[in-house]
Amino acid sequence: MKNALRFLPLALGLALLSTGCSTMLAADDEPVASQADVNYLRGEIRRLNARIEASESEVGRVQSDVLAAQANQPGYASAAQVQSLQTQLEDLQRQIRALDAARVQDKKEIYDDISKKISTILKSSSSSSAARSTPRPRSSSQTGIEHVVQPGESLSKIAAAYGVKMSVIVDENGLSSPDNIRVGQKLFIPD
Repeated sequence: MKNALRFLPLALGLALLSTGCSTMLAADDEPVASQADVNYLRGEIRRLNARIEASESEVGRVQSDVLAAQANQPGYASAAQVQSLQTQLEDLQRQIRALDAARVQDKKEIYDDISKKISTILKSSSSSSAARSTPRPRSSSQTGIEHVVQPGESLSKIAAAYGVKMSVIVDENGLSSPDNIRVGQKLFIPD
């Protein structure tokens, strides 16, 4: 279309030339345009006019398609559509709340299950480590058991497992505090 507009001034000039108005030139000057050039330009003008008409027709068709598409798609939703969407949204919110509640319950159950398993492991660890401990005489007059501190054990748990007071274990092992035991440390537990 832009190409057609570029040729429009040239085409108008040629149209004026072909209307019968001609200028006579002096004998030594050549004519501005020959008859063949004028005919060629007239043909180009006809072709350009046909292209312009086709372009205008296509623009009109596209405009009518756009208007039809706009007419088929309303710019607002009906009350029934809004109500339907509102209902769907409320259903989704209920489902999310139910899932959140289920997740909280699942967390609680998992926590309780893990706590029970850890408790069982600690109990079996304490009893098996007590069973594995070898009696070790402290002195000629005193006998007892050597206990290796396991992860998660405290001095109070160890004392309770052997039925001995914590102060006795602290004294026998020269501990500065009941809190100063570490995993792998060997403690003498007197009988």
